[in-house]
Amino acid sequence: MGKTHFLLAALLLFSCAAHADFTMRNLGVYIDIGKDGSANVEERLLVAMDMGASRDLYDATRSAYSDLATWKERTGLSEMRHHVSRAKTELSDLRVTPQAIDHCNYDLGLCFATVVIDYSLPAAQNGSGLVSVNRYKPRTALFSLQPDALSFEQTKSGDLVLPKGTNITLTIPQNAEKIYFSSPPQNLANEGSSNIRYYDGKTRQFTWNSDLLPQFQFTYEVESPLEEEVIGFFSESQGSITGFFFGPEGMAAMLILAAAVVSIYYCNKFNVLAAKQ
Repeated sequence: MGKTHFLLAALLLFSCAAHADFTMRNLGVYIDIGKDGSANVEERLLVAMDMGASRDLYDATRSAYSDLATWKERTGLSEMRHHVSRAKTELSDLRVTPQAIDHCNYDLGLCFATVVIDYSLPAAQNGSGLVSVNRYKPRTALFSLQPDALSFEQTKSGDLVLPKGTNITLTIPQNAEKIYFSSPPQNLANEGSSNIRYYDGKTRQFTWNSDLLPQFQFTYEVESPLEEEVIGFFSESQGSITGFFFGPEGMAAMLILAAAVVSIYYCNKFNVLAAKQ
């Protein structure tokens, strides 16, 4: 009886999948960049579906699956993926969190729901990473977004092409300075000229939703406080000393040091006895 129910459920799910129809209405990619260039990414994909087979398939998949491959297969949406390339950086803690049906439009015969994909990115290392870091002078680092780490279409001239209904939002540390972007963000439209390049305002969150971002570049600098550099120096020095004494050469160094202390002690003792005689 159990096997019969399982087969019927599988057939029903397959039937729904065969007639399901999903479309992407909006994609928001939100990237929160940390002080060291690491990042947390949240992607929110607004999906439209018909109120029949597609809604049934969505609910059935939501109750049983949370892996990206299954969701991409069931919905047939090419945008059901992470938009940071694994070829450029590592991804960790990847989660897929499909939300409940948000609302339905009975006139259109459509329902809407959001699928959230979130993951973490490490700080740049050996040329990889979403954001490169160049510590070109003491206490100051230049952070540069690597456009080819974003898995959107790019033209041969380096223009970034965003699909219709797509927006990218970058949030950077509050102490960032000398902020530069080759294409002005849409959320700064009311802060001055549309030809903004270097930005000196207080906003630290920027959103782009143009179809084309010509030769897209985004950079900023962060200057570390002097006390942070001093603490870092002493922490590094302490770590180096500890590592030396507990490393392969540490035992030999401690034996030599002990021999030197013993030698000095006996030499001083011998000199005292000689003086008394």
